[in-house]
Amino acid sequence: MNRDERIARGAGKPPQVHHRGATTAVYPGDGAGGTWIAANEHGITLALLNRSDVVPLPCDRNQPRSRGEIIPALASAPSLTGLQAAFGTLNLHGIRPFRFVGVFPSEQTIAEWGWDSAQLTFQTRGWNSLHWFSSSLSDRQAGRLRGAACRDAQQEPDAGSALWLRRLHASHAAGPGPFSLCVHRVDVKTLSYTEVVVTPGQIRMKHFRGRPCAMDADGGTNVDLIEYPRATTPPVGHMCGSDQCELTAKGKRSTHQ
Repeated sequence: MNRDERIARGAGKPPQVHHRGATTAVYPGDGAGGTWIAANEHGITLALLNRSDVVPLPCDRNQPRSRGEIIPALASAPSLTGLQAAFGTLNLHGIRPFRFVGVFPSEQTIAEWGWDSAQLTFQTRGWNSLHWFSSSLSDRQAGRLRGAACRDAQQEPDAGSALWLRRLHASHAAGPGPFSLCVHRVDVKTLSYTEVVVTPGQIRMKHFRGRPCAMDADGGTNVDLIEYPRATTPPVGHMCGSDQCELTAKGKRSTHQ
């Protein structure tokens, strides 16, 4: 997953292991206690994207709340049902619009929640190739241009591999500029790249603090790495890279961003 943010916010903190209740989760930090991506010991990967395609309700200026607090509050969920229940008790008042994606390999399900600052929507998706994009300039334009770049990349002979995933996130197709996958703007850029690999026995998170176009193709230099055991042993696994996931299920590869 690529994290596109204002340059002034900085690249954030490297991933750490966190204990959320009785559950272990790993995620990088935004410097204010929040995050945009996490994977827990049950093999569930969560990702959050801002939304610019809806007009939010005015927020209480005296009680600003960050979208970054959402994933830490939900990271202990052991299943889709558990996450749904946790979402039902979460107070979202004062939080600006977002999309929230969960990948559940044990259930072979991808779920998506949408918040417009007034109403929370929910839908499940198949175990298929999907992409999610966001941009403070235009979600629609980001989806059109970055989606085209991803479709073109899908024709490459190594599509679905880890090297392909990193190369895709470093892509300057339609740029380099505001709508390339690796964002280059005067005040905004891609600050980091996060990659999660979930197997039946292990969760592994790689995190590169910097533009993906500056990362070595093998993802091994200047990369923070955390590995820890998976609590269960389901029959499928997935790889997830930040505003992007690479999922493998029964020999089929799917891409999510």
